[in-house]
Amino acid sequence: MLHFQLVSTKGVKFDDDAYEVLIPTKAGTIALFEDHMPLISAGAPGTISIRKKLGDSDGSMEHFAVSGGVIQVDGKSAKFLSDEVTTSEEVNEQEAEAALARAKELVKNASGQVALHEAKQMLHHSSAQLNVAKFKKRHHR
Repeated sequence: MLHFQLVSTKGVKFDDDAYEVLIPTKAGTIALFEDHMPLISAGAPGTISIRKKLGDSDGSMEHFAVSGGVIQVDGKSAKFLSDEVTTSEEVNEQEAEAALARAKELVKNASGQVALHEAKQMLHHSSAQLNVAKFKKRHHR
């Protein structure tokens, strides 16, 4: 098992052993397992998904929306640090849809590279929050 910590500026959101952790990075999603090679990398805005045990179904995975961050892995443990981490319990689907619409509008109307970059970050994070809300809705029926 890999010990995984997910830490935001508001505290620890997850701190437990996991069989598999899916992390969004700038180069795409990476899967972390026990004995993963040591790594420090930039995390991208998106969804972190955690499978606690080998036989757990996709429906039993825990999902968190993150605004990006940094991942550190040493083989036996991994830590993801992010400014914003949202659990499925914290996401309101209607609010996430409204935030996504606002982010799309900001991307469309961005003037300058910095504004465009910030708007795209907001777009990716809002999209991740909506995905987390939909995971919760789909698996709590």
